[in-house]
Amino acid sequence: MVGSALFILGVTRYLGLVLLFLAVPLAYESVRRKVKKRAIYLVSTSQAFDHKTVKFWMQAKGMGSKLIVGIQGERKTDMVLNACATSCVDEVICEAPAKADLMFLEKQGVDFVVLTAGQNNLVTDEVISANRCLVIGEDGVARPVQPKTAHKD
Repeated sequence: MVGSALFILGVTRYLGLVLLFLAVPLAYESVRRKVKKRAIYLVSTSQAFDHKTVKFWMQAKGMGSKLIVGIQGERKTDMVLNACATSCVDEVICEAPAKADLMFLEKQGVDFVVLTAGQNNLVTDEVISANRCLVIGEDGVARPVQPKTAHKD
């Protein structure tokens, strides 16, 4: 907005043009995210539905175009209803598997699994080694989960 405002004024036209050119990569990334469809899957393991859960879901939704939330266990009707009522959730899977494997991801059409720190036990090692698993840290940055390496003593 500042670049286009400066571009309109005759005196600061070149400064506005430079700012507009600097904004092109950001605009490209924004359009690319909207054009390329990505399905994001996450497992809801929290007992309580609070603002932190909604914030995590909104961060995960921002990484793709479709958000699928898996609810584990039986008698979780409150969590299913809360997930269905949230605007950022596109699909809810009741009685989600304990560990998401590649076959489950392919069946559901999921591109990436998003986890919080310490939830690595919710996906199989083949999903991690296929680089289809991301973790959102305490700082709010998504990073790929690194496969476990065997330590030789």
